[in-house]
Amino acid sequence: MKTMLIYDNAGTIWVSITGDYAKPDGLPYLETEIPEGYFAASVNVETKEPILQAYPKSDMEKRMEELEAQVAAMTGTEE
Repeated sequence: MKTMLIYDNAGTIWVSITGDYAKPDGLPYLETEIPEGYFAASVNVETKEPILQAYPKSDMEKRMEELEAQVAAMTGTEE
């Protein structure tokens, strides 16, 4: 998803905007694509690249993966 990140000299993101936006004048910003399931944690100010992190999995997602692995082991359909 196309996103604009406004950040400071340390790489801390102050504003993250998706959709329609006006480009700021006089503030450091970066326009980037952020893949689904990720968020911009900060900006590398030297390379002007976002530092992305995956959203943490919920307890339900973790439990579902465990159950799917158990079912696959019992049925012999492990990948």
